Amino acid sequence: MIKTDYIISKIEKYASLELSEAWDNSGWQINLGHDYTNKVLVALSLTKDVLEQAITNDCDLIVTHHPLIFNSIKKINNPLILEAIKNNICVYCAHTNLDKTYGSTTDALCGVLGLQNLVTVEDYIKIAHLKDELALEQLIENIKQALNLEHVKLINPNNITIAKNIAICAGGGGSFIDTLRDYDVDVYITGDIKFHKALEVDGFAVIDIGHFESELPVLPLIQGLIAKTKVEVIIAKEETPWVIV
Repeated sequence: MIKTDYIISKIEKYASLELSEAWDNSGWQINLGHDYTNKVLVALSLTKDVLEQAITNDCDLIVTHHPLIFNSIKKINNPLILEAIKNNICVYCAHTNLDKTYGSTTDALCGVLGLQNLVTVEDYIKIAHLKDELALEQLIENIKQALNLEHVKLINPNNITIAKNIAICAGGGGSFIDTLRDYDVDVYITGDIKFHKALEVDGFAVIDIGHFESELPVLPLIQGLIAKTKVEVIIAKEETPWVIV
């Protein structure tokens, strides 16, 4: 068993809570005051299935990327919160602080995609400048293979065919469509592009790989970070809620 404070300090040293956005709720979600932690489960989101995995595997701490609690609570009636407390499981999350730190969710995605020579812009966005031009079709195929995807969404009103400068943002990066017009970008890789934002794309192509899919690569990073404390860490088995039919 490892001191709980030591585990949390490792996370917060890597991704300081000071990096979190004001609207965010990174940090403790359920703190039952455990002095020691026996086993940790890491996941993108705390769902019923993830909580059941934690219970089955005798985990007493769950570390997620997405907060369980965003808004103020007037009464505790969320089944996930109640079930976690009932099973003596603490919950902690690293959200926008992990998105913005060095070695972020986007860095993890870039690592899996093999994108290097990264420049950070606008906190959340990385731009990779390829040494050689790459056909857009080949880039899409590379992404599918690297992330084990059958489909991606392509928004390409300007009929871009070559990728040289690639912007990347893990998670939902639709709000940065306007911002990227200020940069020399051929392709933007992100997730969760809404319909009206898709209509605003101009001057570059967008490859929407999905919010869930774009953030999965960060879980082994979190696992490795926590494992340095010598506590046992497992990655939850999660699936996207979307099904292509």
